[in-house]
Amino acid sequence: MTYHNNQYLLFICTTLLLLFSLAACSPSSEPPGEIAQENFAGPTKVIYETDFTVDVDDVGALAVLHALADNGEAEILAVSYNEVQSRAADAIDAINTWYGRGDIPIGLYDKPLADPDYFHSYIDPLAGMANDITDNWVGSSLDLYQRVLSEQPDNSVTIVSVGFLNNLYDLLRTDPNLVAQKVDKLVLMGGVYYDDFNFVRHDLVEQTQYILEHWPTPVIVSQEGVYIKTGAALEDTPEDNPVRLAYYAWFDSSFQDRSSWDQVAALYGVRGSSEYFEEVDTGSGQLANDYQWKMEPDRRLYLTHKLSTTEMAKIIEALMVQPPSLP
Repeated sequence: MTYHNNQYLLFICTTLLLLFSLAACSPSSEPPGEIAQENFAGPTKVIYETDFTVDVDDVGALAVLHALADNGEAEILAVSYNEVQSRAADAIDAINTWYGRGDIPIGLYDKPLADPDYFHSYIDPLAGMANDITDNWVGSSLDLYQRVLSEQPDNSVTIVSVGFLNNLYDLLRTDPNLVAQKVDKLVLMGGVYYDDFNFVRHDLVEQTQYILEHWPTPVIVSQEGVYIKTGAALEDTPEDNPVRLAYYAWFDSSFQDRSSWDQVAALYGVRGSSEYFEEVDTGSGQLANDYQWKMEPDRRLYLTHKLSTTEMAKIIEALMVQPPSLP
């Protein structure tokens, strides 16, 4: 009897153990492929600050942001333009329209610039493409920032700046409390040491210094991209793709790869450090006027990329050539 009783008890225990195991491994109540709401922060809210004139990587970065928006990773709140080309808003909107987001508001710098650029190899061709510019809110970048930021939750907006800092300077001088309340981080494409373009162009080095000194939320400088070459694959995208046309025009009627400084900044702005980047919070930087600034954890940082330049280029170019998901 003892032997059979032990066998019976063993059977009962084994059955219970199996039932508990099946319950633990059973699918959750979340639908397949869905992320539990408490673990999903939602798309990154982005304002894109661009010079969109001299180089074509500004166009590539806007394409990256639209692809990330199509993927549900980003929400493009606005595009702010810090150069002075008269047809730039039409050209920017042609890209937004092609991606099905012609209603994205566009802000323009409304003051003179020292030595304004008139190099616009791709602006005129893009400005002649289909756009929804008449339906857009187009006006002063300062007004745009104040309106858009005021409508967003606190600490929710990422500003990706791949051009000059004149618009951001005006915003910070005018409404620093709004910046502190609404902006999560500011990503600046530029060089950590003696940047000779984005941080100094148009005699704006003092404005750059003011941003680095007084911006109240984390500032991350993105200087990677010179050896990350993308763009040639756009030849295989539809002919009505304005991003394709911009690269074709910039390379004087050919398709070639170009350095991807702005795309790197846009990718980091949305996806963060993840497996792509390392945030460096030690050391220092220096502007062309000899102003020195120190890296500080959670305040002033710069990026290095963890992957090879070839791997980074594949990731970026896949986003650049990704077809729009919106009609």
